[in-house]
Amino acid sequence: MKMHLTVNPGMAHINYIATIVPLSNEASALFRQGKFAEAEKKHIEVLALKELDFGRDDTKVAITLNDLGETQLKLNKLDAAEENLRRAVTIWEADDKLGVDAAIARESLAQKYKSDEAKALRVRGSSSVLCGNNDCPANKVPGKVELLKLEDMKACKFCKSVFYCSENCRSIDWTGRHKRLCRVSPRTI
Repeated sequence: MKMHLTVNPGMAHINYIATIVPLSNEASALFRQGKFAEAEKKHIEVLALKELDFGRDDTKVAITLNDLGETQLKLNKLDAAEENLRRAVTIWEADDKLGVDAAIARESLAQKYKSDEAKALRVRGSSSVLCGNNDCPANKVPGKVELLKLEDMKACKFCKSVFYCSENCRSIDWTGRHKRLCRVSPRTI
């Protein structure tokens, strides 16, 4: 078993464990409870602390930017969400070895865009993408997110800009979310 041990932690590490992690957990709990305005305030507080301790381009900052952006999407604060998600994507694309974190942020950001822009964002710099169904069972296993090859995915039948791992995920997302957002669905033609 491999273990990481910090023998003489610096102040940034101590602050991270003692202050930032509990605040971040609180923000996530508020999000799960649907208290998005309160979650946004906590995420902003966490972001300021992480930037102070680790700098603006640290992957720990990108995690909070992504969480903040997703919260702002729920609050319909689309411009703020876009700014934070774009920053998260930029940080992760520069650092993310597996592409998973960048794919997650690209998927969140793509939900804001029209079909052509969304498709371009989802596939930018990678031949692997996430299932567009936010509730995909493959992405609900803690610590395990599946990136799938684009050619194995099923696209939205109308806009062709959201990709799914299965027909079931495409159907679930259509009724639960994407139908309202799809720019070329039968209801908008």
